[in-house]
Amino acid sequence: MTTGNQAQRMKYLGVEMLKKDATKSSKPEVGLFRGLKHRSDGKGAAAKTIKLILIGTKDKENDLKALNLAIFNVLSLKMLYGDTKELIVFKANEADQSKAMELLEVALEEFQKGKRMVDNDPEIVDVTTFEDVPKEFFAPQENTNGVPGVTNNYGYNGMYNTQSYQGNDGWKKKEEERKAEKARQEKMRWTPTIIKRADDLPTLKVLNAMKKKVTALTAGESTEPLVDPDPDDTFVGEKKSTALPK
Repeated sequence: MTTGNQAQRMKYLGVEMLKKDATKSSKPEVGLFRGLKHRSDGKGAAAKTIKLILIGTKDKENDLKALNLAIFNVLSLKMLYGDTKELIVFKANEADQSKAMELLEVALEEFQKGKRMVDNDPEIVDVTTFEDVPKEFFAPQENTNGVPGVTNNYGYNGMYNTQSYQGNDGWKKKEEERKAEKARQEKMRWTPTIIKRADDLPTLKVLNAMKKKVTALTAGESTEPLVDPDPDDTFVGEKKSTALPK
């Protein structure tokens, strides 16, 4: 968002979000920016603050998605001022993500000052105030097998249920699995490994024989006959010298 464009009314602001553990085949979440929310997960000293970004589509003003920013990164912002379109792409590093959040907070403040929030929730951007919105920010049509193109949408109507936010349950589950795996590895680190023999212990006779052989080898008194590995090979070749000429 450039300084010159900020003097004009922003016609729309679209965001593209991508999971932090995304692969090359992962698809981003795309929608119009509807706001930012903070939710508390847990109670007392163990409580954690979860920051969410709200996105939606132009044609379904009462539906939105809430994406956990501990799981998602901002991939890009797309906006329109007057006749000027602007696209900003962000990397996954901390510096770029901090800049993305700063721009979103500035945009939210701009929408609030312009009285472009919904009547029953002043923290939600009113999507009906957006103009000239591209088709990519409309809800896709249902496909031929009857599966809706948009899933996990939640009507807001001023009420929010923490368990309804996309990514919240997944974040808690991953955190629990990570802690359990760390505890398991730590326990294994301090657990002695028991090694068992696959066969019986050697008899005293065998041990004595081994001891005598080792003693003889150490004193240089033990000799072993050399066995010809190929007795049928009687070829005698001419010996060649490998010494360098003087």
